[in-house]
Amino acid sequence: MPPGELEKAAEAYEKDKWPKGRTIKLGRPPISDEPSIVLSARVGESVLDAFDAKAKRHGQTRTERLRELITIDAMIA
Repeated sequence: MPPGELEKAAEAYEKDKWPKGRTIKLGRPPISDEPSIVLSARVGESVLDAFDAKAKRHGQTRTERLRELITIDAMIA
């Protein structure tokens, strides 16, 4: 920071003349326009291992694979 720049910034802040910035949203981007809920279920360890392996073969995470399968099932119901 060049000499005196910090003092100028502090003075602008104190006089409430701080330049407008932009809002940074933290966290992951939303997956849809509607609110989402958390879903949990219990399955056997071997089932989960097989599911994770299949997700990996499809280039997906566990969550991505599960979300895709639930969405497909809901659409054909």
